[in-house]
Amino acid sequence: MTSPTAPDILVIGGAHVDRIGRSFARLEPGQSNPGRLRCSVGGVAGNVARGLARLDWQVALSTISGEDDDARFLKRQLESERINADLIITNPDKPSASYTAIEDRNGALDAAIADMDIYDSFSVEQIEVCIASLKQPTLILADTNLPADTLEQLVALKGDHRLAISAVSGPKANRAGDCLASLDLLFCNGAEAAILAQEFADPEALPEILMEDGVKSGIITRGDAGLTAWQGEKVWKLPAPPVKVRSTNGAGDCLCACVLHGHLLGLPFEKALAYGMAGANLALMSEQSVPDMLNRQMLDACLADIPQAETESQTS
Repeated sequence: MTSPTAPDILVIGGAHVDRIGRSFARLEPGQSNPGRLRCSVGGVAGNVARGLARLDWQVALSTISGEDDDARFLKRQLESERINADLIITNPDKPSASYTAIEDRNGALDAAIADMDIYDSFSVEQIEVCIASLKQPTLILADTNLPADTLEQLVALKGDHRLAISAVSGPKANRAGDCLASLDLLFCNGAEAAILAQEFADPEALPEILMEDGVKSGIITRGDAGLTAWQGEKVWKLPAPPVKVRSTNGAGDCLCACVLHGHLLGLPFEKALAYGMAGANLALMSEQSVPDMLNRQMLDACLADIPQAETESQTS
């Protein structure tokens, strides 16, 4: 492992407090439902950083917070998980971002409010600070909570660094639209992929369209249907094994962290995909967005339940 001042990976984007309320019984709309509320670090960047830290990588995180109790909670929690938080910046004029969700008793999301306005003030100058802090070629994961011009500056300065982007959500996916040809890896779901490809007809055609747009490597998650991925001209499909779901919150972020874990290990892409699916399953089986049981030994043990990725096609 490298020293904390030379991280294995730099994660940039949304990291904030998640407040998740779950009903004890069937959720009744318009009623006060008995349940439990828990608070934890969330956000795509926050979850991915925490997942990679639990897999024993040296992680640096940059995000933007307010000057409030949520910001102090965030920094304490990140530092307790050995994540370098020196690149977190403060905007005293805005409250810290937050995510508040209501789940039914089975862990399915019923409704959520994402208060994320502060991320729009993440400046291009902070990207310059982040890149200047890296003393050697480094893997970078950014999410589309960052403004479009900030992502474009990241692409402009990436140099020898490898850059992955997570599309976060449909409304924010297009922020990465002008960066596609410069990415080393794209993470998105089917809806986000359709927005980025500007193609809403045939989901099966999305990988090829994104390849034509210059995306060298990518993963499209499809919920219960598993995932589709490509690297170069090769396309794979990986079905999702059956799993008893306790919560869907964080499963995509855990998949992202575990794919990047495989990438950092230097594994073939299809093996990294299996790691990603195993990580997603661990998250689905847990009420935590980043499961306490996530570690290298557990992840390796879960690979036995993951089907082999099948080559779907070879483009011409």
